[in-house]
Amino acid sequence: MLSSDAETYNFTNFGTLHVGKNGTLLINTTLPEDITLRNESSGNLIIDSGGFLNGANSFDWVSGIHNSGTLNNSGKIENFSNLNNSGFLDNHGTLREIIQIDNTGIINNSVDGDMGTKLNGTINSGILNNYGRWYGEVINGGALVNYGLMEEAYIINGSNVVTNNNVFHNVAISNDVGGTINGSGTFIFDTLIYSGSFSQASFMINQANVSGTGNFTGEVTLGSGAAISPGRISYPPSLGTLTFNDDLHSSGTLNIDISGTETGQYDVLVINGNADFTGGNVSFNFINDFFPSVGDHWNFLVSDSITGFDSLNLSFTGVVGKFKGDLTSDSLGGHLLITSAVPEPGTYAMLLAGLGLLGFVAHRRKTITI
Repeated sequence: MLSSDAETYNFTNFGTLHVGKNGTLLINTTLPEDITLRNESSGNLIIDSGGFLNGANSFDWVSGIHNSGTLNNSGKIENFSNLNNSGFLDNHGTLREIIQIDNTGIINNSVDGDMGTKLNGTINSGILNNYGRWYGEVINGGALVNYGLMEEAYIINGSNVVTNNNVFHNVAISNDVGGTINGSGTFIFDTLIYSGSFSQASFMINQANVSGTGNFTGEVTLGSGAAISPGRISYPPSLGTLTFNDDLHSSGTLNIDISGTETGQYDVLVINGNADFTGGNVSFNFINDFFPSVGDHWNFLVSDSITGFDSLNLSFTGVVGKFKGDLTSDSLGGHLLITSAVPEPGTYAMLLAGLGLLGFVAHRRKTITI
């Protein structure tokens, strides 16, 4: 047991290594080569509250921890390039300033734990349970369960399971179609989302662009700085249907791509609940050289009921200045109808005037049919 400072280089533990309350174990070298603290399967590495396991050295964090035994931390572990866990890691203290964590075993970050990565993130193919605070990217190929707070994180989930029962805050999500994200907590998004399948009590989307062809189950609030874009964001755009299985409250932007009038040639937003709009925008982007004609219409929004549809600002991209359109809503949802074509102006000055007039008409010509 260490109750004072000690320094070592490439240490392997088969028994019990105990860093006490006032102890510091520095894994260090004066040489520019990898150095490692190995806690083998029979090993028990304990850091008490007040103890410090430090991997800092003059060669920019070449030191690492390989744990295949039991690691119990109630103190502070910092400044390692990587932590490779194939055993059991129970964190009640601070474990941070780590460039990358590779987990094939079990990690429990307890209620009093503060854990995460500085740069390359966590690659999880084992079990990761967070009850405290976690930060940094997580590439999940195993089981990720959150009962605490995960923030400033990018969660990349493959065909696996993420369960959130508390709060994911300021996160970006990439969830494959075969992946599952569920639980009873709250997601607060401030960055980009690619949506597969999500089930939560609620989603608060502040500045994100929600895209994908999967579904959200849970009440969704879309802020004024956020957007919904069914289908995948790509070039060229990938069309699709995005489904919300609960109420939507929106003051943000709906982005709808259109390449034709047939089913499958335009994006659709399905809301199996009520849609409540308090301002915001709906923007139609005509792609793949598609040019609309008078009478063309699209049922781009399906909802049980719609309120505030007349508060949306209407805009077009792709062929701006060529036509006028109306937004309407009824018991089936929201629709766009092309009402007339705008004649081609003969001069540049007339073109500018026509564009200005179109902008005025596009914002004013909105009808609501209940």
